[in-house]
Amino acid sequence: MTPGPNLKLGSILFLFAFVIGVIGLYGGSTLVDRPNPVTAVDEGDVEVPTGPVSVTLVAKDLKFNLRSIVAGTGVPVTVTLDNQDPGTLHNVAFYTSRAATQTIHKGELIAGPATRTENFTAPSTAGSYFFHCDAHPDTMTGSFIVR
Repeated sequence: MTPGPNLKLGSILFLFAFVIGVIGLYGGSTLVDRPNPVTAVDEGDVEVPTGPVSVTLVAKDLKFNLRSIVAGTGVPVTVTLDNQDPGTLHNVAFYTSRAATQTIHKGELIAGPATRTENFTAPSTAGSYFFHCDAHPDTMTGSFIVR
């Protein structure tokens, strides 16, 4: 029995769709697998501010735009949270470790779009601390480096 024209055409279309699908999935995976455009800071190369620190932290698409914030020991820190996710609650909370059991400063949850400015004093002990959004603690995280 020989294959008919429909089977030949169907096989060619299937192979074409398969190749296009593989190319599309590969292209899509490179977009998804990209690291955050803001690069993580190597703590050894960090220039430590000598005075008060003021940063704007943008919350958008369940991510922060910054992966790290650097401050000197005991300096005033001002963080403006710019929540750009409509109807989504975000905050920024600073903790002594990833375990998030001891709070350095905890901002209030606000629904976006909105901004809120938080003021606190950096710890007097140098170290690598932690910040996250309490509503999205697995996806919105960063390092608070105090030197």
